[in-house]
Amino acid sequence: MTPRHSYLALPLLLLAACGPAKTDDSAKGPVTVAIAPYAGGPLKISNDGVGPITSAVAFDLATLKLLFPKAKVEQAFLQSGDGPAQPIITLEQDNTPLAEIGKRDEGDIAYVRVEAGDARGPKDEQLLAKWGDLGFTADQCRAGEGREVNMTICVRPDAPQVSYVFGVPGWTKPELPPEATLKAKGQLNTLIWRPAEGAVVGAA
Repeated sequence: MTPRHSYLALPLLLLAACGPAKTDDSAKGPVTVAIAPYAGGPLKISNDGVGPITSAVAFDLATLKLLFPKAKVEQAFLQSGDGPAQPIITLEQDNTPLAEIGKRDEGDIAYVRVEAGDARGPKDEQLLAKWGDLGFTADQCRAGEGREVNMTICVRPDAPQVSYVFGVPGWTKPELPPEATLKAKGQLNTLIWRPAEGAVVGAA
Protein backbone atom coordinates (compact mmCIF):
# COMPACT_ATOMS: atom_id res chain seq x y z
CA MET A 1 0.00 0.00 0.00
CA THR A 2 1.53 3.29 -1.03
CA PRO A 3 1.52 6.35 1.28
CA ARG A 4 -0.99 8.02 -0.99
CA HIS A 5 -3.55 5.31 -0.33
CA SER A 6 -2.72 4.58 3.28
CA TYR A 7 -5.16 6.03 5.77
CA LEU A 8 -5.12 6.63 9.48
CA ALA A 9 -8.23 6.19 11.58
CA LEU A 10 -8.51 8.70 14.40
CA PRO A 11 -11.28 8.58 17.01
CA LEU A 12 -13.03 11.90 17.51
CA LEU A 13 -14.82 13.01 20.65
CA LEU A 14 -17.99 14.72 19.56
CA LEU A 15 -19.23 17.72 21.49
CA ALA A 16 -22.80 17.48 22.70
CA ALA A 17 -25.21 19.48 20.58
CA CYS A 18 -27.38 22.15 22.17
CA GLY A 19 -30.78 21.01 23.35
CA PRO A 20 -32.09 17.99 25.27
CA ALA A 21 -29.69 15.12 25.77
CA LYS A 22 -30.29 12.06 23.62
CA THR A 23 -30.78 8.73 25.33
CA ASP A 24 -29.93 6.56 22.34
CA ASP A 25 -26.87 4.53 23.39
CA SER A 26 -25.96 3.92 19.76
CA ALA A 27 -25.04 7.62 19.45
CA LYS A 28 -22.37 7.34 22.15
CA GLY A 29 -18.70 6.58 21.69
CA PRO A 30 -15.98 7.72 19.30
CA VAL A 31 -16.48 8.18 15.60
CA THR A 32 -13.78 6.84 13.27
CA VAL A 33 -12.62 9.13 10.46
CA ALA A 34 -10.08 8.23 7.76
CA ILE A 35 -7.24 10.74 7.43
CA ALA A 36 -4.44 10.39 4.89
CA PRO A 37 -1.01 10.94 6.49
CA TYR A 38 1.35 13.46 4.91
CA ALA A 39 4.15 11.73 3.00
CA GLY A 40 5.67 14.68 1.15
CA GLY A 41 5.12 17.25 -1.55
CA PRO A 42 3.23 20.54 -1.19
CA LEU A 43 1.77 21.08 2.28
CA LYS A 44 -1.70 22.55 1.80
CA ILE A 45 -3.00 25.17 4.23
CA SER A 46 -6.76 25.72 3.88
CA ASN A 47 -9.57 27.06 6.01
CA ASP A 48 -10.08 23.49 7.26
CA GLY A 49 -6.52 22.79 8.38
CA VAL A 50 -2.92 22.08 7.43
CA GLY A 51 -2.35 18.86 5.50
CA PRO A 52 -3.84 16.09 7.65
CA ILE A 53 -4.26 18.42 10.65
CA THR A 54 -7.83 19.60 11.17
CA SER A 55 -9.80 20.90 14.13
CA ALA A 56 -10.52 17.25 14.98
CA VAL A 57 -6.84 16.49 15.72
CA ALA A 58 -5.51 16.77 19.26
CA PHE A 59 -2.29 18.45 20.37
CA ASP A 60 -0.66 15.08 20.89
CA LEU A 61 2.83 13.92 19.97
CA ALA A 62 1.84 10.33 19.16
CA THR A 63 -1.05 11.41 16.93
CA LEU A 64 1.10 13.85 14.99
CA LYS A 65 3.80 11.22 14.49
CA LEU A 66 1.18 9.02 12.83
CA LEU A 67 -0.06 11.88 10.67
CA PHE A 68 3.50 12.78 9.60
CA PRO A 69 5.25 9.38 9.51
CA LYS A 70 8.33 10.63 7.61
CA ALA A 71 8.86 13.75 9.72
CA LYS A 72 10.84 14.38 12.86
CA VAL A 73 8.15 15.30 15.37
CA GLU A 74 9.37 16.79 18.64
CA GLN A 75 7.95 18.58 21.65
CA ALA A 76 9.53 21.87 22.72
CA PHE A 77 8.75 25.11 24.53
CA LEU A 78 8.42 28.61 23.10
CA GLN A 79 9.26 31.71 25.12
CA SER A 80 7.37 34.74 23.88
CA GLY A 81 7.24 37.94 25.90
CA ASP A 82 7.31 37.96 29.69
CA GLY A 83 4.90 35.07 30.23
CA PRO A 84 5.74 31.43 30.87
CA ALA A 85 7.15 29.27 28.09
CA GLN A 86 4.40 27.62 26.07
CA PRO A 87 4.48 24.00 24.86
CA ILE A 88 4.76 23.51 21.10
CA ILE A 89 5.29 20.59 18.74
CA THR A 90 7.66 21.03 15.81
CA LEU A 91 7.64 19.09 12.54
CA GLU A 92 10.69 18.73 10.30
CA GLN A 93 11.04 16.65 7.15
CA ASP A 94 13.95 16.33 4.70
CA ASN A 95 15.93 18.80 6.85
CA THR A 96 13.23 21.45 6.32
CA PRO A 97 10.92 22.77 9.06
CA LEU A 98 7.34 21.86 8.19
CA ALA A 99 5.32 23.46 10.95
CA GLU A 100 5.13 24.70 14.51
CA ILE A 101 2.01 23.67 16.43
CA GLY A 102 0.79 25.57 19.48
CA LYS A 103 -1.43 24.39 22.31
CA ARG A 104 -4.51 25.92 23.89
CA ASP A 105 -5.09 25.82 27.63
CA GLU A 106 -7.88 23.31 26.98
CA GLY A 107 -5.37 20.90 25.45
CA ASP A 108 -6.30 21.15 21.78
CA ILE A 109 -4.40 22.80 18.94
CA ALA A 110 -4.20 26.60 19.12
CA TYR A 111 -2.47 27.20 15.78
CA VAL A 112 -0.30 25.66 13.08
CA ARG A 113 2.44 27.98 11.84
CA VAL A 114 4.20 27.29 8.52
CA GLU A 115 7.15 29.43 7.42
CA ALA A 116 9.35 27.18 5.27
CA GLY A 117 9.18 24.51 2.60
CA ASP A 118 6.69 23.95 -0.19
CA ALA A 119 3.64 25.34 1.58
CA ARG A 120 0.50 26.30 -0.37
CA GLY A 121 -2.20 28.63 0.88
CA PRO A 122 -5.96 28.39 0.26
CA LYS A 123 -5.55 29.81 -3.26
CA ASP A 124 -2.30 27.93 -3.87
CA GLU A 125 -0.21 30.89 -2.72
CA GLN A 126 3.44 30.13 -1.97
CA LEU A 127 5.79 31.55 0.63
CA LEU A 128 7.88 34.54 -0.53
CA ALA A 129 5.07 35.67 -2.84
CA LYS A 130 4.66 39.44 -3.15
CA TRP A 131 1.73 41.13 -1.42
CA GLY A 132 0.80 42.91 -4.63
CA ASP A 133 0.47 39.60 -6.51
CA LEU A 134 -2.00 37.96 -4.11
CA GLY A 135 -5.05 40.15 -4.60
CA PHE A 136 -5.32 41.58 -1.08
CA THR A 137 -6.60 45.05 -0.28
CA ALA A 138 -5.46 47.11 2.69
CA ASP A 139 -8.84 46.71 4.43
CA GLN A 140 -8.20 42.94 4.64
CA CYS A 141 -5.02 43.54 6.63
CA ARG A 142 -3.89 44.84 10.02
CA ALA A 143 -0.63 45.67 11.74
CA GLY A 144 1.01 42.75 13.51
CA GLU A 145 1.58 42.62 17.26
CA GLY A 146 3.72 40.59 19.62
CA ARG A 147 5.54 37.93 17.67
CA GLU A 148 4.40 39.57 14.43
CA VAL A 149 5.38 43.14 15.36
CA ASN A 150 6.33 45.29 12.33
CA MET A 151 4.67 42.72 10.07
CA THR A 152 1.34 42.84 8.24
CA ILE A 153 -1.38 40.26 8.86
CA CYS A 154 -3.97 39.69 6.13
CA VAL A 155 -7.02 37.41 6.04
CA ARG A 156 -9.23 36.47 3.10
CA PRO A 157 -13.01 36.66 3.72
CA ASP A 158 -13.48 33.13 2.35
CA ALA A 159 -10.71 31.64 4.55
CA PRO A 160 -10.99 33.37 7.94
CA GLN A 161 -9.00 30.68 9.78
CA VAL A 162 -5.83 31.37 7.76
CA SER A 163 -3.59 34.37 8.46
CA TYR A 164 -1.06 35.55 5.89
CA VAL A 165 1.96 37.15 7.57
CA PHE A 166 3.87 39.58 5.37
CA GLY A 167 7.26 41.02 6.12
CA VAL A 168 7.79 44.61 5.00
CA PRO A 169 11.53 45.36 5.01
CA GLY A 170 12.36 48.65 6.70
CA TRP A 171 8.89 49.13 8.24
CA THR A 172 9.11 49.70 12.02
CA LYS A 173 5.99 51.75 12.76
CA PRO A 174 3.09 50.35 14.84
CA GLU A 175 0.46 51.05 12.19
CA LEU A 176 -0.32 49.29 8.92
CA PRO A 177 1.99 50.31 6.06
CA PRO A 178 0.45 52.29 3.18
CA GLU A 179 -0.87 50.16 0.35
CA ALA A 180 1.85 51.46 -1.96
CA THR A 181 4.51 50.23 0.50
CA LEU A 182 2.85 46.83 0.77
CA LYS A 183 2.78 46.50 -3.00
CA ALA A 184 6.43 47.50 -3.29
CA LYS A 185 7.92 45.54 -0.37
CA GLY A 186 5.41 43.11 1.18
CA GLN A 187 6.52 39.46 1.07
CA LEU A 188 4.65 36.41 2.39
CA ASN A 189 6.79 34.95 5.17
CA THR A 190 4.33 32.80 7.13
CA LEU A 191 0.94 31.10 6.91
CA ILE A 192 -0.89 30.48 10.19
CA TRP A 193 -4.00 28.34 10.56
CA ARG A 194 -6.16 28.53 13.68
CA PRO A 195 -9.12 26.21 14.29
CA ALA A 196 -12.50 27.77 14.85
CA GLU A 197 -13.59 28.29 18.44
CA GLY A 198 -15.38 25.29 19.85
CA ALA A 199 -13.89 22.83 17.39
CA VAL A 200 -14.04 19.12 18.17
CA VAL A 201 -10.94 17.74 19.87
CA GLY A 202 -9.44 14.48 18.66
CA ALA A 203 -8.13 11.80 21.00
CA ALA A 204 -5.02 9.81 20.16
